[in-house]
Amino acid sequence: VPQSRTAAVPAGLLRLLHDPRLLTAHPRKNVQTGITRMLELCVGGIDDVLLAAEAGVARIELNSAIALGGLTPSQSLMLQARTAFSGKIIAMVRPREGDFHYSPAEIRLMLQDAELLVQQGADGIAIGFLNHDGSVNLAACRQLRSLLPATHLVFHRAIDVSVSLPAALSQIIDLGFQTVLTSGGCSTALQGASMLQQLHQQAAGRIQILPAGGIRAANVAAVLQLTGCPEVHAAVREITEPSPAAHHRGLHFGIPGQEPLSYSKTSATALHQLLAALHAAKTQP
Repeated sequence: VPQSRTAAVPAGLLRLLHDPRLLTAHPRKNVQTGITRMLELCVGGIDDVLLAAEAGVARIELNSAIALGGLTPSQSLMLQARTAFSGKIIAMVRPREGDFHYSPAEIRLMLQDAELLVQQGADGIAIGFLNHDGSVNLAACRQLRSLLPATHLVFHRAIDVSVSLPAALSQIIDLGFQTVLTSGGCSTALQGASMLQQLHQQAAGRIQILPAGGIRAANVAAVLQLTGCPEVHAAVREITEPSPAAHHRGLHFGIPGQEPLSYSKTSATALHQLLAALHAAKTQP
């Protein structure tokens, strides 16, 4: 029997978890602040998409290979996701793991992938181009905006390894992106909360700052409060490990650092915990 690992239910959320009316990620307005809060769920396969649809998630970021930080989804996955999911779909465009300084051939591939994903129903594209020195690749970004003038563009966590997050944000705004996905240059959004708040204030409504990185039910309220951002991005994953069998022969086709045939998927339990916590959280006005 496959074994899965996920976090325990945080204290104080049991009442919310047992009320199915609260387990939805459709945008919800906090009656005390008037601010609409929402979860963007990072998904890595068609089963994740189906779970997101069942849970009522309003927006997903569609990837493949989340264990590598998320790569471009296949065209078939995009088509199947568009059929199964009625909410907004932001499609990742990232041709390989590693850094975000791409060769001319890789940039051509990424531009074509972005165009095809939009043609297949993506509502937006998550992408990021940097130069070797960590500055934003302005030329590649302009090419993308020229190719897709009406598409919602997200500059993803490539900004977290840029030479200066505030300087990069100013350029990304000028380039016509609508969202920046960032952890504030830290391993988690909670660790980067101070920078996220600074970026949110710098954006001043010209672009959305979308916190990401290690966001879970136990800390989402703190992230919202410390950053002032009303929406969050999260990948609530669990590792599934098939029971050992002789025919596996010890060969490794799974997640690096995990068991040989391990794979990850969205945890239904952790997702519902996060939705309940997001609903209960208060956001700064």
